[in-house]
Amino acid sequence: MPIHDKYLMRDKHLLRLERELNRLHQAQWRAPIIPLEHPYQRGWMKTYQLRKDALHHPEGTVFQAVLPVVNQRVTSRHRDFMHKNGGQLVLRPRIIAVGEWVRRPWPISHQRLFAYGQWELENIYPWTGRRYRECIRGFRLMRTWWLEEIVGPLMITHQRVDLPEVRSRIAEIECFFTLNLGRERLNKLHDRRSRWRDHTASASEQRASSAFADQIVLSE
Repeated sequence: MPIHDKYLMRDKHLLRLERELNRLHQAQWRAPIIPLEHPYQRGWMKTYQLRKDALHHPEGTVFQAVLPVVNQRVTSRHRDFMHKNGGQLVLRPRIIAVGEWVRRPWPISHQRLFAYGQWELENIYPWTGRRYRECIRGFRLMRTWWLEEIVGPLMITHQRVDLPEVRSRIAEIECFFTLNLGRERLNKLHDRRSRWRDHTASASEQRASSAFADQIVLSE
């Protein structure tokens, strides 16, 4: 067999395995979810609820309508809510994206609780795993005095049906990719290249660092 035909057969085989792997993942994801006979606790959950005195506030109905939209939860294996990197898992109201805000016909009484801007991701979601100095654009809740944090057990009440044959085949294909550099070859076939971030400091950061260096020289 010519060497060109050999590489062509290899690429076709990798593409077939990739399509099969995608179908297996879809089958695994679409498996039915059934309730557990004996629910169990798997860590702790922190979320928001409406303060009792906020119910008697003139805008109590507004708070009740906004709470389900901005509410979210933070989960942790331990009650201290510490991230694996040592930081604190802090709960923050959810940022409403611009597209969602346009589709939500809120009156002025609801809209005046928010402010539009570009917010640093680490200040809003400190527990995120994304890179530093990233920003999120949207509408942020500014008046949060009527929110109260509650901590409760994270109970697992439902479970997805396990498919042993699917799981075994997925592991087999993944092992083949690992041993034969299948992912690297597929990235070349699909023309997927790694994206490199430009970590060049901004102009303000460069001016600040140069001014700090000048201060050190003058002090010496």
